[in-house]
Amino acid sequence: MKKSDRHTQILTLVQNNTSKEMLSTKQLAQRFEVSEATIRRDFQELANAGLIERHYGGAQPVRSASTQLQQVGILLASRIDKYSDPFYNLVLQGSDKTLGKLGYHVAYIKTFHDVQTAEQARELIETFDVKGIILMGTTRDESIRYLRENFAPIVTITDVYGVDGELIAFNGRQGIYDMVGHLHSLGYQRPGYISGYADDRYTGFCRGVDTFEMVGDQALHKILEPASSGWTPDLGEKGAQLLMEQDLKPDVIVCASDRLAIGAMRWLQQNGYRVPDDIGVTGFDNIPDSSFTFPPLTTVNVHKSLLGELAAERVVRHIQNPDEVNLHIMTPTELVIRQSCGADIKS
Repeated sequence: MKKSDRHTQILTLVQNNTSKEMLSTKQLAQRFEVSEATIRRDFQELANAGLIERHYGGAQPVRSASTQLQQVGILLASRIDKYSDPFYNLVLQGSDKTLGKLGYHVAYIKTFHDVQTAEQARELIETFDVKGIILMGTTRDESIRYLRENFAPIVTITDVYGVDGELIAFNGRQGIYDMVGHLHSLGYQRPGYISGYADDRYTGFCRGVDTFEMVGDQALHKILEPASSGWTPDLGEKGAQLLMEQDLKPDVIVCASDRLAIGAMRWLQQNGYRVPDDIGVTGFDNIPDSSFTFPPLTTVNVHKSLLGELAAERVVRHIQNPDEVNLHIMTPTELVIRQSCGADIKS
């Protein structure tokens, strides 16, 4: 059972409890077949939302509390399992935590792969009674166009400029530009690039190559169409292979995500290239796995939890005040220097 469903059932049981005794953690743990520690955490989250009064060993209703949680829906761009994406997992944690503190509840988490058509978007609106939606990423699918035309408020987390409405962004353009400048300072002159599409990161890469007068060979820019699984390491492997088939090979590969970089490093090492002795590799996102590659991956840090927290705060503001002005909030990025491009500097 999902935590959100358990919360709803616990709240109903507490509100409908007519006995003089409180509903205990032990009773609920047995009912839901979870640990008492899990029920205590549920109690705390519901108490933080002002929906129950928590007491030692149990909980009782708040007389003025509504029996129904206010709900928010989440759609994310991940094409892999929605609970396995190392980037969006951290963004989701930030949103879920903040929504709970503000008295809201996540009604569903679905991927754009689950909701692609206008009909699917319409069914989503009709099935779930949500007050707002958070889009984690963006797409040109007709489902998103339908939602923007027929539902409000919507808050979008992305690094793609020009999105209508409330936008929470990370500065991918500056992050990649700073990375190119760092690589230039290390003596690299012929950078390759791997991405799943040309976004602001790619713009930052091209601007950096031009600014630092590095070799701007378009044959070394691999913008590859991802499979249904998205930006997975196998796409990075494919990009590395294509780059190393060039007559004039790159001396460093800049990847638009850590997962692409992990795949590129794997292909290079399996084919006899030493990283960074023969070729450098860098990533983007600073997912947890990036510090455990061999060698550890130089990357760009994105404040993933903060993105989720800000999106949750803003969607609640819009729910509570329909006249709230739309903001475009840009979060910073920073270089994380490790060993995959030859610089052994603690950051």
